[in-house]
Amino acid sequence: MIPLNEITGSSLDALFVYMALLGILLLAASWLRLKIPLLKKYYIPASLIAGVIGLILGPYFLGIIPKEIMSVWSGMSSRLIVLIYAPMLMGKRQKSGEKLIKRASESLVFSYFTFFTQYAVPLLLTALILTPVFGVSPLFGTIVEQGWSGGHGTAGGMAAVFEELKWMDGASLSVTSATIGLVFGVLGGIVLINIGARKGWTSFLNTSAGLENKNTEIYTDRSDREPDTNRVIHPSVIDNMAFHMALLSVAVLLGWLISKALKLWLHFTMAWFTAAMLAGLLVQLLLNRTKWADIVDKPTMSHIQGISLEFLVAGAVASVNVSVIVEYATPLIIEQLLAAVVLVWCCTWVSSHVFGENWFEHSIMLFGAFAGVTATGLLLLKTCDPKMESGAAEVFAARSPLLAWATGGGILTAMTPVWVVQYGALKVGLVYAAAMLIAFVLQFVLGFWHKPDKMNV
Repeated sequence: MIPLNEITGSSLDALFVYMALLGILLLAASWLRLKIPLLKKYYIPASLIAGVIGLILGPYFLGIIPKEIMSVWSGMSSRLIVLIYAPMLMGKRQKSGEKLIKRASESLVFSYFTFFTQYAVPLLLTALILTPVFGVSPLFGTIVEQGWSGGHGTAGGMAAVFEELKWMDGASLSVTSATIGLVFGVLGGIVLINIGARKGWTSFLNTSAGLENKNTEIYTDRSDREPDTNRVIHPSVIDNMAFHMALLSVAVLLGWLISKALKLWLHFTMAWFTAAMLAGLLVQLLLNRTKWADIVDKPTMSHIQGISLEFLVAGAVASVNVSVIVEYATPLIIEQLLAAVVLVWCCTWVSSHVFGENWFEHSIMLFGAFAGVTATGLLLLKTCDPKMESGAAEVFAARSPLLAWATGGGILTAMTPVWVVQYGALKVGLVYAAAMLIAFVLQFVLGFWHKPDKMNV
């Protein structure tokens, strides 16, 4: 992205035009979603369709959209996630604090279990099969977690680590893993949602307006339209949406300052979006001490999140790097397929025993986050829970600070390759397998494990 001191009028014009083009893709995708029955049948969201259209028009296929635009879309995606996270802990919560803590605790232990599988399984596979048979580096077993849980940002950031460890192919493979994870997260998640809807796992999809009757997918009749935001401030003062954007601006800026301060003074890396979420909570706590405690309207914040999410997903999918590393094709396919099978098992059978009410919605959010990025999880959650009634996003946000420090670009992500070089893939893989077992048993000890309400497999 262009540094602030180098932004010119022409560069701002270019950014404006590039985002307008993305908006046009979303508009075209919405039309296709309404007109093509197959897209409706499988609940394919317009943002995903727009991303695929952009990918086809991009430099790797038709070459109509240049790389410059793709790089801007990719960069904007990593910034829009801040707007999605910042309001997650703002506004009046639907759940009691005690219940939120319990659900977040369930999600936290399950998340650590799933995270440990993304190192234990690939590292043991690499040590026992891929290195002896295909001669790949022991570090090959680390790219699943980097690319899947960490996403393209973490995968790209690992280039310096791999360079220091003398494995030059690592950066490209990690980014390729992120691409595969993103595609699998979106497409695999859509497949799981379809299966879940047909098996009765979902709590909201089968009753949500617009999924069964194509006439209600677009509200052309004024009598069918319902207001879904609440005005909290008189328009003579400021527009309601602008007021909420102003509140978010405080959280976003404060989050940026927090992340920079932690890096500068404590040498601790916290993602901007995580810091913005904590800053949003701080803003809410400050508001709670004033007569403005209930000034934040959750539906309005959800609209801002929704707008950011639609553009984020479209831009992220459109800018995916689809170059294939032929030299590693076979071991890469084996590793990624096994990782996919394990993740599906975690987010269906295991999660159905851990989460109680609305277990599928909580699972699909985590599935998307562990396969692609947080935005993937939010996309899938919004697909099967359009009004965000399950509380899965709130629970996900509440457990994130206790997980983000270690995973998806955190300390364990950065240190694991170093440990693999020092101790070998087998030993490190066994340690992660032991941690995975401990996390699994902990679910029983803490009383999180129970018979699922709806699990007809």
